[in-house]
Amino acid sequence: MGHVFKFSELGKTLKSATTEISRRLCKQCQSSLIQQRKQFSTCHKLFGVWEPDGLDEPKLGKYAKVDIQMNGYDYAVLESFSKFMRSVSSSMELNMKIIAIPPKDYTIKTYFENSLKVSEVFNLKCYERKLRFENIVCSQFTIFLDVLRHNLPAGVDIQLKNFSKDEEEFRFIPSEEKLYILSRIAALDKEKLERERRKDY
Repeated sequence: MGHVFKFSELGKTLKSATTEISRRLCKQCQSSLIQQRKQFSTCHKLFGVWEPDGLDEPKLGKYAKVDIQMNGYDYAVLESFSKFMRSVSSSMELNMKIIAIPPKDYTIKTYFENSLKVSEVFNLKCYERKLRFENIVCSQFTIFLDVLRHNLPAGVDIQLKNFSKDEEEFRFIPSEEKLYILSRIAALDKEKLERERRKDY
C-alpha cells in the first residue's frame, strides 16, 4: 500500500525542528532566520503568508440595468416561479424587482379542413412578469441565469430584452375617470372646431 503522506505530521515535525534549531542559534542568527521565513514562506501556519505589494481587489464588471421577461398561460405556475426566483435573488443578495404586467387576451380559432368555417374558438390570457435588475455583477448574473434556466417550468418562456416606452406604459392600468375626462375634452375640442367652421361659412 505504501506510506501515507500527511501534511499535519510534516508541519509538526518542521515546527519542532525549527524550534530546536532556533534554541541553539544566537540572537542575530535567530532574527535573520525569522526575516527569511517571512519573505519565503512554505506553510502559512508556520511562517505566515507572503503577498507582494500593490495587489488590489479584482474589478468586476456590472450591468447597470437588465430586464427579463417571463410569459405564461398558467397564472399559478408563473406566479409560483416568480416567488421562487425572488427567494433565489434574496439569497444571492441581488437587487431585483418583480413587475406585474396586465394580462393580454388572445382569441384562437381553428377551422375545418379545406374550409373557412370555424371549428373551435379558444379565449386565452397570456400572463407576464418582468424581472428587473440594477447594478448587478456580471459573474452573479450568469449564475442567476443558470438557476433560472435549469428550474424553468413547462409553459413559461423567458426573454432578455430592453422594454420600449409603450411597453413600460402598458403595465400601468389606466383610471376610468381619467379616460372619461380625456374623452370629454376631445369631444369639446371637436365641437369647438365645428363651431369655428360654421362661423367661417
